[in-house]
Amino acid sequence: MLKEDNSGFVLFPHPNSKICISRNVGKTFIYLVAFESKSDILSNVNISSPGTFLCDDMIEKPEFDIETTIDEMVENQEEIMGYDRLYFPDISSIDELKSKKSINLISAICIGWNNFTYQFNDNKYWFASFRDLTNEGRRLYYSIKKLHNNKEVRILTFNHI
Repeated sequence: MLKEDNSGFVLFPHPNSKICISRNVGKTFIYLVAFESKSDILSNVNISSPGTFLCDDMIEKPEFDIETTIDEMVENQEEIMGYDRLYFPDISSIDELKSKKSINLISAICIGWNNFTYQFNDNKYWFASFRDLTNEGRRLYYSIKKLHNNKEVRILTFNHI
């Protein structure tokens, strides 16, 4: 019998002194997505946010600092919600299904998942980038870029699933 390999196309971090594994906070899912930034003509695929949307591989999500004042927290919360709305435009909706529905995507592939949520010792969460892809993952990334050559292609990380 073959051993199950859920990491797929992603090289998840190994436990070491720089990264701690939070075992009790849920899984991590990595998606490779393509979308049209200007038009929804070809877009008809959605993902439902399976947990906490952490960020994409191109633009790091704003975070709270330990020394943040309450006023700065409110301002940062607006930035964070604005970032989340890039992919989940109705995230503030009271309708739970609507709030978890992504923008229209041309393609969405779950390229790996792991039973842990990874967190650095400075409390920042690990997220996947191109350098974290296996050789097969990089070939898949380039194949999606080639297939959707004038579209946005991103790697999305979700955790706490």
